[in-house]
Amino acid sequence: MKKIAIVLLVCVGLCYYFIGGRKLDETMVRSYYDSTARAMLARDPDKLCKQLSRKVVIESKTVMMGQAAESSHDYKEACEAQKQYFAMLTEVGERSGGVLSFEFDYQIEAIEVASNHKSATVTGNQVLNMGPMMQFKTSFTHRLERELGNVRLVRSDDVTLMRMGGPGAMRQSDFFRK
Repeated sequence: MKKIAIVLLVCVGLCYYFIGGRKLDETMVRSYYDSTARAMLARDPDKLCKQLSRKVVIESKTVMMGQAAESSHDYKEACEAQKQYFAMLTEVGERSGGVLSFEFDYQIEAIEVASNHKSATVTGNQVLNMGPMMQFKTSFTHRLERELGNVRLVRSDDVTLMRMGGPGAMRQSDFFRK
């Protein structure tokens, strides 16, 4: 009797892993981005790393003060970059005396779930504001998959525009005046 119960449990587990645990729908995708927003607002890079697939590839282009920088990250590099990013934001906030507010918002433009429901391609925008002084605006295309019951980022192609603001600060448009 014990053997039958064990075989039954293994079959149920395999069915979940190969069928149910890998299906993805639009509600799950939206929940993924809600979790991302909560992790950003909590300034928790570890939660963000848990949302990445171990096989993730992140291709980024950042434009700041008229200069563009491109980078590519795997899982380990992306997690380290997240930690450095939040450390930098914390340092900027401390240097301002803690008066800079931290705001994060996102907008999903399109969700395209694959016909086999194993992946989704998502396009959208994210905006991170640190008071009136600094803004990071990102346009992204993400590929999400469900792995072992969790939605994870597998591929990201994004472009981030960093703007500095406030009285007397130069804007990106200042570099392109004729």
